[in-house]
Amino acid sequence: MIKYFCRYALFILFQIFVINCIIYPFPTNFIPANDPNIQYIGRWDFSDSLHPEQSWPGVYICAEFSGTSIGIRIDDNVNYYNVYIDQRFYKIFHGDKEEEADYILADSLENTHHSLRLSKRNISFGRVFTFSGFLVDENGSILPPSPEPIRKIEFIGDSFTAAEGNEAKEPVMKWEDKFPFTNIDLGFVGDIAQHYNAQYHATCRSGMGLVCDWQGNYNLAMPKWFDRTLMEREYPKWNFKQWVPNLVVICLGLNDLSGLKGKDTVVSEENSSLFRKTYHEFLTTIRSVYPGVTIVSVAAHAEWAQKNVKQVVDEEIANGQKDISYVQFGVYIGGYVANGHPTVETHKKIAGEIIKAIDQTKVFPEVN
Repeated sequence: MIKYFCRYALFILFQIFVINCIIYPFPTNFIPANDPNIQYIGRWDFSDSLHPEQSWPGVYICAEFSGTSIGIRIDDNVNYYNVYIDQRFYKIFHGDKEEEADYILADSLENTHHSLRLSKRNISFGRVFTFSGFLVDENGSILPPSPEPIRKIEFIGDSFTAAEGNEAKEPVMKWEDKFPFTNIDLGFVGDIAQHYNAQYHATCRSGMGLVCDWQGNYNLAMPKWFDRTLMEREYPKWNFKQWVPNLVVICLGLNDLSGLKGKDTVVSEENSSLFRKTYHEFLTTIRSVYPGVTIVSVAAHAEWAQKNVKQVVDEEIANGQKDISYVQFGVYIGGYVANGHPTVETHKKIAGEIIKAIDQTKVFPEVN
């Protein structure tokens, strides 16, 4: 009886396997990463065009394809990605293989023309991740892309900009536990980009400031990392001419407040002056790599950050700079999770304040 049951169970499993293979065949037509119809947004390293690498948050890939399914070949078992099919959220993708592997992103689609957007949700440290290409149906293909949005915004900041833990429910969480609950598409970065129908780059790192990080490490300062193609590597340097934004939104200062405090928990005037000096220098750098760009400097809820960022902007304007403006946002009671980070709803409120400031600059005179 046991032998019969085992044979019957194996037969049933085999039938399920065969049926699934017939109904849900894994796409087999491999499209390499250097296919000219694939659109890459964010800082990617194409030193190896067949295996482009990324490590900054917020990078995404867009492609048009034909057929009933699409898969991906990727080396990443750390990060989480939003999968959008035909401009609608489809699912969250997370790789679970130690090395490069093939995964299905979507199947059982109507056999027609589809669009895909694959966007990295979270931020992670310590590794660089590789994309090698797509897999489509045997008779499918990657099609010529739709035009990319004309407007471009670069967001420079810290964990708030990266939307760290914004979908979480717990007030306190370990670092890696936040990965599945971080969604930059529902952070103020995604909200603002969607509002203006704009491409975006998210040049941000959790814990980072302008002068130092939250623990006072002066090497973890945005001006020292700003020219990196990959967040985790000093080289290769980023070519600023290949993607020039219309607008740069800077939201830094919270981690400087923490890292620059003395034993009395107060930031000295000397360190405050250093922060302002570094901010002015960083603005000069931004203007040098993006001539004619519009800049919005954002200060978070901390009084010290608001006072010092506003002073910097006021001094810039007093010195004849007409390309910069200031905006701040306050504390939203009950609107924080995951070690003090804004919720999705709080991000919407922050985005609203920044959008008001952007509208006043007239950098995007008409919003579709």
